[in-house]
Order: sequence, then C-alpha cells, then structure tokens
Amino acid sequence: MKKRSLILSFLLPLALLLSSCEEPKRIPSTLPDVYGYITNIKRTANNGNAAKAVVAVKRMEGVEAKYADASIRIDENTLIENQDGKELKLEQLREGHEVQAWLEGDVLDATSPVQGYAKAVRISY
Repeated sequence: MKKRSLILSFLLPLALLLSSCEEPKRIPSTLPDVYGYITNIKRTANNGNAAKAVVAVKRMEGVEAKYADASIRIDENTLIENQDGKELKLEQLREGHEVQAWLEGDVLDATSPVQGYAKAVRISY
C-alpha cells in the first residue's frame, strides 16, 4: 500500500506538469489559405518588445490557395519560417518574397483583398 501511494504521489505531479506543457508552434499540414508574393509591408508597431505588421500578398498564378489577394496581420505570436523550417523574424521579410500563410480567427472575405490574422507563414526566397 505504501508503495502504491509513493507511485501515485510521483505520477500525479508528473501528469500535471506534462499537461501544462505547450506544444511547439508548427506550420499546419493543410493547404495554405494564401499563396503569393509580398507586395507591401507596413510595420504597425515595433516598440522593442513586439513587432507587428500588415503584409499585402498578391496571388501567385498556378498554385492552389483558399483566397486570392490578401492583407495579413502578423505579430509576435505568428510562426514565421523559411522553406527549410528555420524560424525567421518579421524584420527579415521583404517585398518580393514568396509567401504561404495560414489564417486564424475571423477572416474578412467580403473585402478585396481578404483580411485576416496569420498564425503561420512560410517564406521562400
């Protein structure tokens, strides 16, 4: 009985610890919502703590994506990585980069271009 209590007293904190761990950010395994080229980057904040921007994306012909042209919001919570999986910073994005974006939350698709928040972005040079 004492052995069982000892095991339970070890397993309970371990289970709580593991359940509180966040999964690492990953690029979704679905088709991107937006696929095109960056045509404009408007930095909306960079106060030393968090960079934010609105990025205009022009659809790339011949590729499949849910939306055509888009205006995507990017912030410190957006996963940005290159085609090799290396994490990038917002400051490394440039006009002309090829971009795939996965949107999260409300997407304003009644407007042209569509507007939404990017949870993940993959950049190709």
